[in-house]
Amino acid sequence: MGKAYNKAILIVDAHTHRYPEEVSKDPHAFAARQKETHWLELVEPTGKKSLQGWVNGKRMISDMKAANVSQAVLQGWYWENPASCILQNDWHAQWISNDPEKFIGFASIHPDLGQPLDELKKRHDQGFQGIGECHPWVQGSSPRNQKWISCMKFACERGWPVTFHVTEPVGHEYPGRVPTPFRDFLWLAQELPDLKIILAHAGGLFPFYELNPKLRPLLKNFYYDLSACPLLYEHSLYRKLVDVVGVGKILWATDYPLRIFPVIQKDPDFLTFKNIIKQEAMLSDTEESAIFGQNLLSLLPC
Repeated sequence: MGKAYNKAILIVDAHTHRYPEEVSKDPHAFAARQKETHWLELVEPTGKKSLQGWVNGKRMISDMKAANVSQAVLQGWYWENPASCILQNDWHAQWISNDPEKFIGFASIHPDLGQPLDELKKRHDQGFQGIGECHPWVQGSSPRNQKWISCMKFACERGWPVTFHVTEPVGHEYPGRVPTPFRDFLWLAQELPDLKIILAHAGGLFPFYELNPKLRPLLKNFYYDLSACPLLYEHSLYRKLVDVVGVGKILWATDYPLRIFPVIQKDPDFLTFKNIIKQEAMLSDTEESAIFGQNLLSLLPC
């Protein structure tokens, strides 16, 4: 199935999430039913105000339009229960079918799915174009798991990028924090040098390892999305990333509907982060076109 976008599209959010209203209205009931305690800890932390902004599809499309965002990648989740992966993939299949010009589907996977390759083949036929957001360690596994590797090989064969959640090794503590060892990403790149790896959240500052000339050849197919970065880093990060890894490896992403500016943001939006990056990074027209859309589109299968 071919892409439903035009190469001239400028603004694409590389990392968003979306849930049906039955989940947003009662996340506790959903988590109890699906046995998703880690997800609930992140979206409804105990004793702490949640940063999660629950929105429906109509509101999401309206917010995209307000920021001139043409398309958004619907990232899956690293569910603890394999059945939840299938459920979310079903949601995504419906949404990208309803609005193929607006949404790009990435598939959720779990190493304990009975036939994970059958699930990926099904989603490929439905128009999905990547895998993610992945966090095999939350699922009691690692990228070295053989079922996981078979899924990564599938991604290589189909030209799919794979987005991984990344936790900064020395970052602040927060509910649900689970390490994502850098060595495992390097191992994966050595095993599958053609795999297109997207490390979310500025890669937990992993991109600065590209300053090491011995590592740089291994990192040729690593890309870094900026989802949730305002919660983690100073705004000076964005220009530094461009200078260190080059403009071709950075993907604009919000983590919508997360409220990534909680002090000034009552509700989630796309526009605030878009404007801040433009202001703080002082992007040229070429850099802006690359970061805000063309880089992500260039990673998707032909």
